[in-house]
Amino acid sequence: MSRNGVSAGSIGIGAMIVFIGLILVAAVASTVIIRTIEDLREDSDRTSDDTRNSVNNRVWLKSSYLAFNGESACTATLYQHSGFGGWSATYTVGDYQGDDFLDPDNDGANEAVSNDATTIKVDDGCEIIMYDGSDFSGWSARLGGGDHSLDDINANSRPVNCGGTTCNDQVSSIKVLGFELEFHMTPASGSNSIVAEDIIWSASCSDGNSVSVDSENITFSGSSLIDGTNTNGVENNFIFSEEIHPGTHFKVEATLSSCSPEIGDELKILIHVNGGATSFYMIKVRTLDIGSDLMFN
Repeated sequence: MSRNGVSAGSIGIGAMIVFIGLILVAAVASTVIIRTIEDLREDSDRTSDDTRNSVNNRVWLKSSYLAFNGESACTATLYQHSGFGGWSATYTVGDYQGDDFLDPDNDGANEAVSNDATTIKVDDGCEIIMYDGSDFSGWSARLGGGDHSLDDINANSRPVNCGGTTCNDQVSSIKVLGFELEFHMTPASGSNSIVAEDIIWSASCSDGNSVSVDSENITFSGSSLIDGTNTNGVENNFIFSEEIHPGTHFKVEATLSSCSPEIGDELKILIHVNGGATSFYMIKVRTLDIGSDLMFN
């Protein structure tokens, strides 16, 4: 074969290699372009969903019933044993969980022990709610003034007997009620399903010199469907992951420890959805009658 033939063959092979290389580069480039387009579309969909959620995912406050208006000096004393013996811990108006439950007077020494209480004394005219979980979760029992035995706690718990045979040695958090509202809420029209832990209420009031604010996630407050059941039909409060669907009406126990409004005062109520929208309400307190809907009185 002549040198010209060898040279031509080499050129042909080289051209073929270059051609194949170009095809491979084009294939890689097209894959990158397609993937980029898909990523952009996914990002666009996510952005669209987030934007839609931030506008549509909203909770409306339908009613605000006055559930309790207690004395600011109310106290409750929890005891270890029946007959009001053993260790004791005294709680003033407020919400107590975690370290606050264990050391309610904040003196650095624990007066209470989780899952170890049996009886409780509540001041006359006062009310408390005790809970199984350390974060106001699990069963709950609401009690008024008086000396309450284990039988009283069993009978007043939700569910009865704390869902078993007894509530003994199960208390891990407690609320001593001051001013309490029962909010009735529902997801706004156009909302998607909203997880319970994403819904937060806040109430603020002013005495003319300072502003006081109470705020809580509805699962910490205590919330359920209007009939007192959760979305599974069980007589119990919502848990964090429970989904509240559009059209669902539910109630929230909003205990106010900072605000104790009088007739003529105004309460500013915010209902916020994480990743969604916030609803604002101004409520004029015109009555302090228990059971009154402050939004329409």
